[in-house]
Amino acid sequence: MARKSKRELVAVILAAGKGTRMNSQLPKVLHPICGTPMIDHVLEALRPLNVAQVYVITGHLHEMVKDHLANRAVCVYQRERLGTAHAVKMVASHLRNFDGDVLVTCGDTPLIKTETLDALIARRRSHHTAGTVLTTVLAEPRGYGRIVRNRDGTVRKIVEDKDTNTYEEKIDEINTGFYCFDAKSLFWALKRVRNDNAQKEFYLTDTVEILGAADQEVEACIAPDFTEVVGINNRRDMAVAERFLRERILHRIMDSGVTIIDPSTTYIDNTVRIGIDTTIHPLTIIRGNTFIGEGCEIGPNVTVSSSRLGRNVRVLNSVVDGASADDNCRIGPYAFVRAGTLLRENSHIGTFVEIARSDLGANTDVLHHSYLGDAHIGAETYLGAGTMTCNFDGAHIQRTEVGNGVFLGFNNLLVAPVRVRDAVQTDHNMVLEGTVGPGPGIGTGPSTREARSRDSEREKQEATAAAAAVPAKRPRRKAAAPRRKARGK
Repeated sequence: MARKSKRELVAVILAAGKGTRMNSQLPKVLHPICGTPMIDHVLEALRPLNVAQVYVITGHLHEMVKDHLANRAVCVYQRERLGTAHAVKMVASHLRNFDGDVLVTCGDTPLIKTETLDALIARRRSHHTAGTVLTTVLAEPRGYGRIVRNRDGTVRKIVEDKDTNTYEEKIDEINTGFYCFDAKSLFWALKRVRNDNAQKEFYLTDTVEILGAADQEVEACIAPDFTEVVGINNRRDMAVAERFLRERILHRIMDSGVTIIDPSTTYIDNTVRIGIDTTIHPLTIIRGNTFIGEGCEIGPNVTVSSSRLGRNVRVLNSVVDGASADDNCRIGPYAFVRAGTLLRENSHIGTFVEIARSDLGANTDVLHHSYLGDAHIGAETYLGAGTMTCNFDGAHIQRTEVGNGVFLGFNNLLVAPVRVRDAVQTDHNMVLEGTVGPGPGIGTGPSTREARSRDSEREKQEATAAAAAVPAKRPRRKAAAPRRKARGK
């Protein structure tokens, strides 16, 4: 929870980098980590902090970043990428009369937590310093700017890795790129930054030494968990950040009452919500805006994307993509439930069944080797193995309507547009067109579940009758033992 303060707070997110090492046509900050673009993770961390305005410094592929952010932030274009100090200076015209705090963050550090940023801000405000810098300690600090402290513990300066001397390169406390400044002190120091360094850039880190030389103290706030400040420069860094964030997500989900059998083979996005007493089996991927209810069994070997599953749903060895399943549904094994599909309560999609843009009624079964596309299937209906909707005529997609209590035999083709009336029962190997009602090979009868019960009883009776019709075989007589011939004396 962010601490309340009378001082206003604005945030500046640095996101102008080209991301050359990503080798991508997508801006670096838009690459997803656990299903969410990097910069969105940062925005989510800022959201509880009562930030008056967020400014995003853009550069490479500016329009793409701006379109993504929409009205969530003010995008400020940095035409020339002359360094981080130059980037922050771009918002000076927006904050001429601002008398509050400026929080500077990085768009490529998606693991930062709200609590850490809150502590950084609180330290500056409580100690009334010109600024605070977020630091952490690394066993291998190579590649990061080093924190050089004064005897009293305040920060004297930050030295970029390429500019360190023999003493400075051994320092293990590093700069993370997060700062909280008093606005007036920040912009005063930015005017005095020079680019006399190895990269010929204007470093934001130089403001620390400039403020110190003017007797304006800057303090350090140490991040307790170094994984929060992992920056991303290439796709290997992305994989590391993904692993850290995925572990954090899985821990949160397990702590909320969900069983995850094998976290090392389970991949769940940050946007997923799962009810208590659900079990996630190995080799499961759950992505996007997915909601899974209580008491479900998901996996093994399942992918669920942007879907809604009710309570007590079972999914096995299947893909569910952009679909909904009400309570007590069963999916799989080896089913593909595609976007726009609704499975109503207690329906069952079985082995090698694909269903797209269809509405399946309550207590309806499609158990084997079938395809349903653009169909409305009623309640209490049974579709036999090999049921196919022929929904595309080469030019247009057509609808299929199947009523309640229908029983379709094996290998039925429904040539759309087609309507099958309530309680219709068909033979096997039929082609159904137009409006289907009673006729040759087509009858009507009781509900599907009653029909199945009746058919099962009939099959038993037929099996018994068939067994009785076979003549009983007489038992084979044992062959008499051969008589032994008497031997003559």
